[in-house]
Amino acid sequence: MIKLILLAAIVFLTTALVRVENQRYALVINMCPNKADARLPPDLDCLAKVQTRTSWVWHVYYALTD
Repeated sequence: MIKLILLAAIVFLTTALVRVENQRYALVINMCPNKADARLPPDLDCLAKVQTRTSWVWHVYYALTD
């Protein structure tokens, strides 16, 4: 039972890490600028849908090493 809980926690935290790293990198390379005004925050809908790398593995790698 403990192993199952730990596995679920690892899966949950890894998916959260991938999502955050994807959005962080999109902000770094300016993939989702606000088209109305550059001084406004970035486009949140774009950040939710953007894919910056080819695989989730790269997001985990860069999140842990960068």
